[in-house]
Amino acid sequence: MLRDVGDFLRVIYAKLTHRPVAICDVGDVDGIASAAIFLRKFPKGVVILRAPAELQRGRWYRLFTWDFVADLPCPPGARVRMRADHHKTNVPCAERECYDPAAPCAAMLAARLLELESDPVVQELIQAAIETDTANIVTEKVRLLDLAVRYSRYGTRLRIAKKLAEQGVESVLNDEKVRKSIERGLEAERIIDEITRAIVDRARGEEIVLLYFPKRLPISFRQLNIKVQRSGYRFVNILVRLGYRTYRLYCGADREGKYDCTVVARALGGGGHKFAAGAQYKVSLLRPREGLTRFVNVIKEYLRMNRVKLYVVDYSLSVREEVL
Repeated sequence: MLRDVGDFLRVIYAKLTHRPVAICDVGDVDGIASAAIFLRKFPKGVVILRAPAELQRGRWYRLFTWDFVADLPCPPGARVRMRADHHKTNVPCAERECYDPAAPCAAMLAARLLELESDPVVQELIQAAIETDTANIVTEKVRLLDLAVRYSRYGTRLRIAKKLAEQGVESVLNDEKVRKSIERGLEAERIIDEITRAIVDRARGEEIVLLYFPKRLPISFRQLNIKVQRSGYRFVNILVRLGYRTYRLYCGADREGKYDCTVVARALGGGGHKFAAGAQYKVSLLRPREGLTRFVNVIKEYLRMNRVKLYVVDYSLSVREEVL
């Protein structure tokens, strides 16, 4: 609520002072890099960061014309001048589009749209976005940037976008606040490794893994999804109960395999790519457990199975099996 009020006032200020405004994805390096590319083009511009589900819930976004949207669908009912996106489920919606579902990241499309492809700082940001969005991180500084983004609070993510726009990746990694986020990320990686080992011990020889977390852990579930996939599984779905009636899906599949994450994500109100998609949804206050039931039924229908095995991970990281 406080973040919405603060961002609303920032956008009002931008409009009064004739500054361009943008919305970019809050959740990963690609979204933050796209925001930084916008700020590289418009140093006095104002950026807010949001998750796709937040755009569907928030009504104040439609009150403004947005100069730039990246790595997201257009806010429902809002006018958008330019948009850069590569998600299969986010159809074109702006006056000027740079939309390509085959692109490895939205940052590449943002640079093309804003005519900054030859800028050396922007080239560095595009490379970081490609490595992280394709789950193929090969450089240490990109790995640390990924941790910094995933484990930063909102204000620090805005700070990261601004510093990336001004000086590139090295300036971000040397920032004291960002270093604290990286330290949280390194601890989260240890927890992810522990959970992955437990799952591999229980699910040997299986192709599909379904995980359920009744309580949220201080980790990146997208990273956990990638880690479990790389342990030999072709289709990994993680459901996290975020609150009393709110649930979040993280789906991962082989890029060239037979499974399509967008089918599952769309059925739960979300979207993304064939190989990586997600959704966030709410259920009735009177029947909060229906969140798990809804997820299981969607998986059963997609896989054409009557029963599925679910691995439940509690807050102590112990794992138990349920057949539903």
